[in-house]
Amino acid sequence: MRWKTASSTTSATTTETTVVAAEGIPGRQEVFAAGSFTSKRIERIVQIAAGVGSLIVGIQAFFAALGSSDAGAWHVPFTIVVFTSLAAFVLSCFTGRGLRVTAIVFVLAYTLVLCAWPWVTDHAKDPGYAQPWIWYVTNISTIAAVLVMSLPWQVVFTIGLPLLFFVARMLQVDFAQPYLAANAFDLSFGLCLGTILLILVRTLRATGHRVDEARGTALAEYTQAAATEAAESERISMAALMHDSVMAALISAARATTDRERALTVGMAREALTGLADAESDERMALGRPISARLIAQDLRNAAHDFGVDVVIAAPADVEVPGHVARALTLAATQAIANAVQHAEAMGLEVTVAAGAGECRVRVSDTGGGIDFASIPDDRLGIRASIYARMAAVGGTTKISSRPGSTVIDLRWQR
Repeated sequence: MRWKTASSTTSATTTETTVVAAEGIPGRQEVFAAGSFTSKRIERIVQIAAGVGSLIVGIQAFFAALGSSDAGAWHVPFTIVVFTSLAAFVLSCFTGRGLRVTAIVFVLAYTLVLCAWPWVTDHAKDPGYAQPWIWYVTNISTIAAVLVMSLPWQVVFTIGLPLLFFVARMLQVDFAQPYLAANAFDLSFGLCLGTILLILVRTLRATGHRVDEARGTALAEYTQAAATEAAESERISMAALMHDSVMAALISAARATTDRERALTVGMAREALTGLADAESDERMALGRPISARLIAQDLRNAAHDFGVDVVIAAPADVEVPGHVARALTLAATQAIANAVQHAEAMGLEVTVAAGAGECRVRVSDTGGGIDFASIPDDRLGIRASIYARMAAVGGTTKISSRPGSTVIDLRWQR
């Protein structure tokens, strides 16, 4: 028994041949969405800048707190609560981990300290006009709220924290008139600085978002142009195939006078029809989009069913391979299945698909009579064109091991 499509280079009984493409033809590159590339980097820059500023001002506030006694017996607890949460917030700014939690804890801790401040201070003691140490932490709390909260809460804390500090200071002095101007100045300074920080951060974030949108639009337009070009290329290939293969087969049929010429014409017609089917098959593969190995297995099951054979193929790992590689593997394995059905009557036909990181393998085997390479005419291009050439074109390998009672075709691609 022999196959029609084979390579005439070895003996008639046991043959093992391997073809490896020295340099695979590069396929179309995969396109990855740009996502939020600029926004994420701007966010990290803002976080690190906030961490640096908070660290500097926090150190200043800490040394001011060391020599303060405004809160009396509550001074130590207030200092521990505020600066511990502040230290956690600064660390999160530098590491980018747990920022939302530490920022909210710090803002709430500072807000509670401000609310309690006028009730624990000594009203009989003249506090003077110098700001207490909690003043230095006001705008650190503002930037913490701006970093992690939604816009309404950002506005609330940007306005509310300086205003709360003003009320707390005025309650501490029982709204004494001499302290009104100094505390009003602190209020206006806190509001202005907090507003500037809020506007600056939101402007940077909006800029990053607009850049990402522009990049996404450009990428979408490029992808559409590439798809259009691919479709045009497919149309040109189809026209060339019609001219070269189909017309040649028709001319050969018109001129055939002997059985040998008619047999060659039938082979040419079969190759032309196969080429037409390949050119129109799965647009996803033709466009080079990643294809799951499970889809390859499903297509091979469908192909075997079309040949009148039901083959059970175990589902491989859900690993994606480039579309042009999946197309080559599917078409080459389909040709191997067709040969097994036609020339070995599908005896012991087995198909396996295996995939891993950066590789995919298809194995087609049967228990027919094997391949008699020596008896195959040199003008037959079946295995050479349909299997070897397809795998070599994508940088894959083809290994055929054949002897009476066992034929194995091993198709493998590695990135």
